[in-house]
Amino acid sequence: RYLYVCHAELNAILNKNSSSVKDCRIYVALFPCNECSKLIIQSGIRKVLYYCDKYSETTSIIASKRLLTMAGVEYEWTDLRALACFDTAYSYDQP
Repeated sequence: RYLYVCHAELNAILNKNSSSVKDCRIYVALFPCNECSKLIIQSGIRKVLYYCDKYSETTSIIASKRLLTMAGVEYEWTDLRALACFDTAYSYDQP
């Protein structure tokens, strides 16, 4: 099933409301994987705000953080629960 699903970051970047996301920030529930981080970097997004980093010890997330840091993309934890779009039905196991 998951082989047929694109990640939220890809969906957001492809379906944006402007011609470019250069210098924008992206809000994500889970810290982006290394593949999504590549897209974030290439699209010109400058900051990632995430809610949960429960996979922080995986090679994908370790690589993701290295990629973002090397590209100068900032990332920081933020409490997304205050946003109207936050999905409270899913358990993110907050950091």
